[in-house]
Amino acid sequence: MKKLFICSLFIIITSTAYSQLIFFSVGKTISSFNYKNSEGETLDNLQGSNQSGLGLGYRQSVMRTPFYVSASANYNNYGAKGSDKTLGNYYEWDLVYLGINLGVDYEFFRPPLNRNEQHGFSVCVKANIASEFMLQGTQIFNSQINDLNGVEEFDKPLYFVRGGLGVNYYISKTFILFAEYVGGTSFLIGNYNNQEQLKLITHNINIGLSINLMTNN
Repeated sequence: MKKLFICSLFIIITSTAYSQLIFFSVGKTISSFNYKNSEGETLDNLQGSNQSGLGLGYRQSVMRTPFYVSASANYNNYGAKGSDKTLGNYYEWDLVYLGINLGVDYEFFRPPLNRNEQHGFSVCVKANIASEFMLQGTQIFNSQINDLNGVEEFDKPLYFVRGGLGVNYYISKTFILFAEYVGGTSFLIGNYNNQEQLKLITHNINIGLSINLMTNN
């Protein structure tokens, strides 16, 4: 975790000084839960949720190549609901997480940089790792509402690995519209044998705007 924070800080600082792009995004987050109790049993009949997400970050070309590195923050809502037909129980989760992301991407068919005005489409292949922290969380069990702050399975950082595709449209050398799909799963760090385990599977569909801060390049 400490190393991830240091790497995030380094990229943000260098991006501030030499960044080409700052970007904003909004979109939908489709999430589902993979839960196991201490005996290895899973919860059946769990349905995922479709909620909103926001993103803000920096993206920088490496040595003026189509290879980019990025650092960003995201605000995501996750949820799931289900029922136990045998016991007649109903349960639902609603979670809000703030994440720090480190990413790389490669851009294909980028319009030539030496044009006075850049127009056209490009395609990106991207991957990132993330650490996310719960800001707020509730669980509904039948008619009872429980606060998940302090509950270990939810109130500790989630670590994600994600990958996806994006499409950019260069309006000009300064402004770029983009759409992207990024999917992935959380993973556990440490030994969780004979302990409760929670993993999230996420699919993010976003649209956004990038602003080139170095239009003279």
